[in-house]
Amino acid sequence: MGTMNGAVLMEKVFNKSELRAGFYTTTKRPLTTYAKAAMAILQTCLRRWHWVITLATFALFFLVLGPVFNFSILYVSLQDEFESTAAITGWLGSLSAALYRLFSPVTVLLEQRLSKRAVTLIGLVLYCAGLLMTSFVPALGYAYITYGVLSGVGANLTLHSSLELLLEWFAKGNFARASAIALLGSTSGMLAFSPLLTILITNHGWRNALRVLSGGIFVVGVADGLLLTDPPTTEDIPLLQNRYEDTEQNEHEMKNILEWGRADESCEKENEEKERTEKDDAIVSNREGYNTKHDWCEVWRMMRSLELWLWSVANFLTFLGWTFFNINFASYMAGRGLQSDQISYVIMALAGGELVGKMLIALIGDHLPFQYLYVVVSTCFLAAVPLGLMTIAKTFTVMMSIAIASGFLRAGTYGVLFAASAELFLEMYGTSTVMVLTLVPTGFGVLISAPLSGSLFDATGSYFASLLVIAAIFVSASATFLFILVRRKILARGSCCSSVSRDEQHE
Repeated sequence: MGTMNGAVLMEKVFNKSELRAGFYTTTKRPLTTYAKAAMAILQTCLRRWHWVITLATFALFFLVLGPVFNFSILYVSLQDEFESTAAITGWLGSLSAALYRLFSPVTVLLEQRLSKRAVTLIGLVLYCAGLLMTSFVPALGYAYITYGVLSGVGANLTLHSSLELLLEWFAKGNFARASAIALLGSTSGMLAFSPLLTILITNHGWRNALRVLSGGIFVVGVADGLLLTDPPTTEDIPLLQNRYEDTEQNEHEMKNILEWGRADESCEKENEEKERTEKDDAIVSNREGYNTKHDWCEVWRMMRSLELWLWSVANFLTFLGWTFFNINFASYMAGRGLQSDQISYVIMALAGGELVGKMLIALIGDHLPFQYLYVVVSTCFLAAVPLGLMTIAKTFTVMMSIAIASGFLRAGTYGVLFAASAELFLEMYGTSTVMVLTLVPTGFGVLISAPLSGSLFDATGSYFASLLVIAAIFVSASATFLFILVRRKILARGSCCSSVSRDEQHE
């Protein structure tokens, strides 16, 4: 509707200017020329604005997930001050990161009442409020509400809505590249916030660090979120063309305006506005009626789908493994004798490797000769290797090498997971369902990861058992993803054989 209103406004401006110049008393050619110019400007803006949406989404991921992915730095400070166990402290970060994904079904319902930009901005306010309130907590239990719930829900509202909006802008193609660029924001944020958070905590304490972050993220994030807008509908530009092509009708309408004056012009504007309002209400009513009628049938069909269960389990296992690097990695390195500045450098190396991997995906992602899911399969399988090496690694140099390799492999999962989901399920279920199918299972994986690793650490006194378990989890996730691809190939081959048999019988 925002684009359509702009188009109508453009039309009225050109018609009025042509009236003043006396174009309607001479020929129709000036009207056609100016109309085409207006349409050309509008189409150019629409073609380029989708990259503005991409950069705006990048900035939101940078601001929101930068601190979330560096929770392992905050983890050490919280554990020292509140003297809590590894499992309890780690679960705080897991809860926030999990709700960033698990709250997606509620976000979808909220988007039916509000625009995606409004949902994004509401989420940003909640996220920053959570960071600010966490800086005042007298005990760790309160942080579960402020940081775990409030910031986690805010992160989901912000990132789910902005990424879904990005998918709508790129529904016809190039989503792999656009999503990889947007998701570079989380990696860039991890890279930038790692030294920033370390410096702020070292010099001012973790409470003041959270206060500084909440204020800065709020100011920059709100300005960035205002750039988000819905993509134009397929009806907008053709409708504008039809209005301009009928030049005789435009001439007749303008002559009537001259004869009947402003009163008739006001009446015409009211009728047009009423027409557009009725049309929009009809569209919304039809959409709501369709949703009410088919939602339960769609949910039941999805619940019976073996492929969706495989996808959910594989995503659950994948993020059960990768979350270790967000929550427990700094604690693991501290146990190996690394200093705080060395830990910061290793986390930056992890982010650097992931950044390179996502940039590679952004460059070649839309030109891969195979399905995106193959990238996820291979990176999950190879991720078991650095985890195995971490059981024997002791020096800073070895840690840096492992971090770079792990970051590069993680990019293969984080960078193409949404594109793989869209490739598999977009045509069948739509954008909102694709987001839920990807975020909710990963949220459960994140939620369980820290208690699992922390409990094993508390029981054994080291992360050795945790690393071996996570390596096995990665191998299982890779096998589950691969089974989806194999199953699809078998079904496709069976379908082809059936069609050939029917053709032979017909002959």
